[in-house]
Amino acid sequence: MLRINFLLLACLIFAVCQSEQQPQQAQSQGLQKVYYKNPDEIQNLRNAGAEIIVQEPDYVVIKTDKMLQTHGLKSEAIQESDLVQRLVKIHVKDSTDRQIVVNSGVDLWEMKEDIAIARAYDIYIAKLREAGLIVEIIADDASKWEGKQ
Repeated sequence: MLRINFLLLACLIFAVCQSEQQPQQAQSQGLQKVYYKNPDEIQNLRNAGAEIIVQEPDYVVIKTDKMLQTHGLKSEAIQESDLVQRLVKIHVKDSTDRQIVVNSGVDLWEMKEDIAIARAYDIYIAKLREAGLIVEIIADDASKWEGKQ
């Protein structure tokens, strides 16, 4: 699992480097930081085919492979600090739920009986919830979390 997340991070870093080297393509492929003012603008991005990787109060990081424009919203190449992961507690009932968590792409930290602790991008949290799992956000930014479970 750690190896898969390392590969994902390496791909994300590669995408960032590519967007910096080829700014004319930044709007058409890879990851993009897009600023928004209201939820309707986020929904318009989703309707246009954008996959929202991270959603913060004033911007989203989107995968832009499937869309050609950001619908007039201000956008820029992402920085590593824009890729915020949440620290989450995932409730698992059985081995099927455990397998969903393992295959989801989250950075699994710990699995105890009916609870999994992981770092996850918003896109993975949404997919886990769509699969019927209960996901609680422990910290909005896992890299800054200093508390106890």
